[in-house]
Amino acid sequence: MTDPFKKVHLANRNLEPRQTTWLFRSPEDFTMALALRHRDDTIAEMPALPQLSTPRETDPAVMARLQGKSVADMARRFEQGHRAYVACWNGEPVSWGWVATREAEIGELRLRFAIPAGERYLWNFVTLPSHRGLGIYPRLLDAIVDAESNEGERFWIAYAPENRASGSGIRKGGFVTVAELSFDMTGKPALRAVAPDEVAAARMFGVPMSDDLSACWRCVRAAAPAETTQTSCATTTSCCCDYQRPEVTCAA
Repeated sequence: MTDPFKKVHLANRNLEPRQTTWLFRSPEDFTMALALRHRDDTIAEMPALPQLSTPRETDPAVMARLQGKSVADMARRFEQGHRAYVACWNGEPVSWGWVATREAEIGELRLRFAIPAGERYLWNFVTLPSHRGLGIYPRLLDAIVDAESNEGERFWIAYAPENRASGSGIRKGGFVTVAELSFDMTGKPALRAVAPDEVAAARMFGVPMSDDLSACWRCVRAAAPAETTQTSCATTTSCCCDYQRPEVTCAA
């Protein structure tokens, strides 16, 4: 069988193993995936889980206990138009997440954006370790889309490259990756399309489209402050970061 990486191997045979780690990882290992689901999209049927319920939660005190935050912080979220949904297994909360209806932030990219009418941004999802792998997360996402579809037409969600389990649950929940988010060559947030709806994505998040994204948003953040321009790791090919091993970075 022909080795599809033969030319790459030959070109990089003098590099240290750490320097070639990026060759064996897909683009989503570097950039932040942005996924979309329309309210009328049909998804593969998921068997019912009789133990599961997915109510909307409106009590700041409940969310404060679940997230280990102050009641004031959770109350502020509600006041800013964020809505909480909790998945309960036999009546016990085991997973939860938020829906932004007015404005939101992707902290990893230092990106704040207003949310137009008819759009929703899903964020800050948590599933307890004891209940992972049961299919709760995709069902929670599906329940949120159903509950919010009277007002929302498009539902967006982003996930960090190291969170493969989250990506799997998002796909099972009917979301399709339409773009990648990272920093461009000047250190500013930008978007690269990988499927239709890229114009809607750029408009939703208020960032330009670019074919040249940094191989790793983590490197750009670590290398320079928010007002940075060019950064030493703003490259599409040379990132050596290992998200599962924080000590392994381009600067290591």
